[in-house]
Amino acid sequence: MSWVDVVIILCCCISACLGAWRGFTKEVLSLTIWLVAIWLAWQFSWFVEPLLGEWVVAPELKIWAARSAIFISIMATGGLLAWLVREIVKKSVLSGVDRVLGSIFGLGRGVIVVGLMVLLLGISGLDEDPWWQEAALKPYGDLIAEGILFFAEFGGHYIQERNFV
Repeated sequence: MSWVDVVIILCCCISACLGAWRGFTKEVLSLTIWLVAIWLAWQFSWFVEPLLGEWVVAPELKIWAARSAIFISIMATGGLLAWLVREIVKKSVLSGVDRVLGSIFGLGRGVIVVGLMVLLLGISGLDEDPWWQEAALKPYGDLIAEGILFFAEFGGHYIQERNFV
């Protein structure tokens, strides 16, 4: 087992521990709020843009200021909602289950982070270096990276076909 294998295992274990600490409810709400905030910022910046008036003069900056305003507003509102839901779950009998499911969610997130790191290795050309080639977990990292590429391509086609963007 090389140092790369240790880093991969640590990445997955730390993510699983963070997931258990935060709980499944908070993890899922957090991810959902991020995705909704990004989507709303992109889709409705045209609505907020005129409200900025003369505060932002450059049109390029105005669109980004509108997106930022929407994003920050949704993140703040979503954060309050997530806190409220988390407090309710903490006080319920579901707290233990929430933490176990959170650790599973965290482990999945750690695996995805490892896959993204493997993709970055491929882009940078470092995937040919001996320290990566000799890693015992290399085949699993490559498999995860291939899966990420497959789902990214599939998702891109799905979005284009449905005109979501």
